[in-house]
Amino acid sequence: MKPILITGYVNPDLDAVAGAIAYCEFLNKTDKNAVVGILGEPHEEAKYILDRFNIEYPQTVSTSDDFDEVILVDASDLIGVEDKVNPEKVIEIIDHRKVHEAEKFPNAKVQIELVGSASTLIAERFIQNNMNISKNSAILLCGAIISNTLNFRGGVTTDRDKIAFDFLNKTAQLSSDFSKELFSAKSDLSGDKLKERILGDLAWFNIADRKVSIAQIEMIGAKELIKERLNEIIEILEETKKEMKFGLIFQNIIDLEECKNYFVAYDNETKKLLEKILGISFYGNIAEKNSLIMRKQIVPLLKEELER
Repeated sequence: MKPILITGYVNPDLDAVAGAIAYCEFLNKTDKNAVVGILGEPHEEAKYILDRFNIEYPQTVSTSDDFDEVILVDASDLIGVEDKVNPEKVIEIIDHRKVHEAEKFPNAKVQIELVGSASTLIAERFIQNNMNISKNSAILLCGAIISNTLNFRGGVTTDRDKIAFDFLNKTAQLSSDFSKELFSAKSDLSGDKLKERILGDLAWFNIADRKVSIAQIEMIGAKELIKERLNEIIEILEETKKEMKFGLIFQNIIDLEECKNYFVAYDNETKKLLEKILGISFYGNIAEKNSLIMRKQIVPLLKEELER
């Protein structure tokens, strides 16, 4: 019997990598034959934790062609897997997005719940089955929950995320300053790292027959980045919009220390749209919001407004 492939979207973030690795452990402990396969290149944050704790990298796969069954973690739309996964092979989806395309995977058992992190849903499998979890999986899931909830300060945070983290950290035993260490590690955007991060963390959605793209960066020192490299950010957005034929594109920069969002947009249509749905005001190409809002929260607002 071929193993079940557990994967996420192409170029997965920490939540997808952590969730896939931990869910593979869970399934194998319940006598299933499963393996993790990464499509593309993991985000830098995932690499940081894998390297920091000397955790073995999952194998890289190019497509799902060599597998009969696939499970998606932290992914639930066709765009995210970019024709790398046959939707008919997907037997299960575990995700936490309000806007999704789960209906396009006809054979999948779907669990989509609005918690802060898909890793919370994976942790709950261990909790509900009174099952021990390895230290490596606990560390990865803890890191993903911290990242996705912005250390429990983001609006997506739920009590379930906190309960899952407490359960996991009994095994992971992360230090109290781990979140700062994690956020500092992904705040180095010197040189070409800025463009790599913008493109690596960019996602796009089909809304009202338009391709809408949101690039998101979570970091410490957003104000300084904008002051020094705003023109470069705009150039990257302009080039990407033209190359990918996006209808709209903007940058969301979350400052994890200031607990503030900075939005970068260069065309009037996008600025007016964001001002309306987020209650912000642009001054030049920059707008600020004194709270933390993530892409997964912005997408439903965009969808509601653009589909009126």
